[in-house]
Amino acid sequence: MADITLYEGSNELNVGLIPILPPVANLYGVITDADTGSPIEGVKVTIDGLVTYTNSSGAYAFEGLSPGAYTIAFEKEGYETVTR
Repeated sequence: MADITLYEGSNELNVGLIPILPPVANLYGVITDADTGSPIEGVKVTIDGLVTYTNSSGAYAFEGLSPGAYTIAFEKEGYETVTR
């Protein structure tokens, strides 16, 4: 927090400033096989250059993203690559 004091003649005004953090977005998902419904481990998930892989539960996460539009891709040998 920062304080600013404004003066006009003999008048004084103290103003406290509170920093506002930029908004962040998180993206979470689970990838499952369309036929069996089973989670798929080891899927490469790419979002605008950032990469992660699904865990044994098929889950992935991207945290601390700037809000906005992204392109996301899912890749795994033996499956069709999907890009949105």
